[in-house]
Amino acid sequence: MNGTNASRRALCSGTSAALLLLVVAGCTDSGDHGGASGSSGRSSAWTPSAASSNGPPPADIARRRATAAYLGMWQDVAAAARTSDWKSPLLARHATGDALGTITRGMYADHRNGLVTRGAPRNDPTVSRLTPRAAPVVALVSDCGDSTHWLKYRKTTGKLADSTPGGRRAITAEVKKQDDGAWKVTRFAVERVGSC
Repeated sequence: MNGTNASRRALCSGTSAALLLLVVAGCTDSGDHGGASGSSGRSSAWTPSAASSNGPPPADIARRRATAAYLGMWQDVAAAARTSDWKSPLLARHATGDALGTITRGMYADHRNGLVTRGAPRNDPTVSRLTPRAAPVVALVSDCGDSTHWLKYRKTTGKLADSTPGGRRAITAEVKKQDDGAWKVTRFAVERVGSC
């Protein structure tokens, strides 16, 4: 994984913006991450009875919201990519920061080049890390995104513009809780086809 950190950073900085709309993506982050502590006020272990009286553990809530934001981002990207609408208000619903910048740059490049993207990506994300343990505000999402049926076409002719077919790629995404409580993808990166 150490050998891929440089390529992930390059993708997050937008050097391969055209690749963005072919795949689903993610970025690594550093820091102390951990799973759910799941403790209740009465015991050190989370139990179903504790959940019913106190609600689900914060880590479970964070996992659900981070996963929903990650999937929502790619649904929004797929919708905007049908017309390469780089100004679509959908794009900021589940993405911000570097992630949003990379998406809009890639979409603008497609717009300028007369490309649209048809189909949709397939995702199978899992939250691999949460920070901090007690009340998570950062999630690292891992995925094996499949862009086999999410490809670029020439807007004027309708002909396939991709020279290589899509495929399965390892992806990581950083998802953060925002000041307003919403979870949004802040960074992402994509590995090569066949990496998962």
